[in-house]
Amino acid sequence: MKHVSVFLLVFLLALTTVGAAGTQEQGAQKDVTLSVLWFNDANESDVFLNTIDDYLKANPHVKLDLQIVAYSEYDQKLKLMISGGNPPDIARITTNTLSVVVDSLEPIDNHVSDIAAVKQQFLPSMVAFATNKDGKFVAYPTEATANGMLVNKTAFDKAGINVEEVSKTWTWREWETIIKQVLAANSEMKYGLTVDFTPHRFSTLLYQFNGHFLNADQTNINFNNPGTIATLQWFKHLHDTGLAPKSVWLGSENPAELFQAGLVAGHIGGSWNINTYNKNVKNFEWEAVRMPKGVINSSVPGGKFVASFKGSKNSAEAFKLMAAFTDKAHNEAYSRDTFNIPSRTDAQVTYPSNSKDFEVFLDELKVTPAYTANEWKNTNLSKVTTYIREQIVEVLLGNITAEQAAANVDAKGSTYFK
Repeated sequence: MKHVSVFLLVFLLALTTVGAAGTQEQGAQKDVTLSVLWFNDANESDVFLNTIDDYLKANPHVKLDLQIVAYSEYDQKLKLMISGGNPPDIARITTNTLSVVVDSLEPIDNHVSDIAAVKQQFLPSMVAFATNKDGKFVAYPTEATANGMLVNKTAFDKAGINVEEVSKTWTWREWETIIKQVLAANSEMKYGLTVDFTPHRFSTLLYQFNGHFLNADQTNINFNNPGTIATLQWFKHLHDTGLAPKSVWLGSENPAELFQAGLVAGHIGGSWNINTYNKNVKNFEWEAVRMPKGVINSSVPGGKFVASFKGSKNSAEAFKLMAAFTDKAHNEAYSRDTFNIPSRTDAQVTYPSNSKDFEVFLDELKVTPAYTANEWKNTNLSKVTTYIREQIVEVLLGNITAEQAAANVDAKGSTYFK
């Protein structure tokens, strides 16, 4: 009996020890409230909460303190929180904000075992935006934006041209021949193409013609290069021949309104125009198609990210949530419900409408060189973009040559890189 009693005592002690260990393990899951700073373009905060609802249910110890700030006040609020030593655990960040707060961001490298594998999950251009000067990956991409071409399909059909088919391989020279046929078949249509009045949208053509703004290591302006000059000359040709409306770059007309009125066959704009045209265009069929090739195919990337900060109070839990939010399934759901392009290379999204149009813009991003993002995240470039636009206008007016404009931009831009 003594042996049995000793055995039972040891057994009970073992159970007690295991139970105590289990209690300690459960206790290790301390309640955590993550502070999240957010802004909305539309319904993103609601979609964010819906998207991560399953994660929060699986991790009941995690709660969110979501603070939504108007975009016009967002950067100021974020900078004040950082400078005051109280950064949020997680913040939604644009490409522009990223360049301003990049030195305050906590690298993802410090929280994963294989950073190379993590980066391979995302579009190269988005990775380039989120990589700091030390080569550290500092933000999880959530959604991408891109520039692309939207066309009046009805006008092409009337000319007997299958635009979806020809656009798979067309060059800009081939586009010019085709677009003249389209205009000839549509007497009410005035122009072949309109491009938004911004250096960002102009740079879509610039990169396709193998031009660039900066030198290879991003240390100085280098607008005066053969590709850029070729782009300026081609852009002037479009306006001189009446293929592009002068009223946009030399006036104040809205290119989206020209397209919606059926006055222009194609519009190079942003991916957000898909939603605009889906709501507003009623009198003709339209669709997104691949842009013509210059020397290369390229779009211009942009997008949004989530990131955490050096000194944030709940860093470990913040990185777990961000990793979950940007995994394949969650990124697909978030992109679908916000009508955005997914940031991941493996995402396959079926939208409530216009899935093919979003897929075209995503295909453009997949072939876009990473250096396009490196240029546009350079804060010194942003200081000279207004002057670049002024010089493009001078070329279109015939006041200066493309070569003179390129030289002028280099002279002006170099003062910001000293």
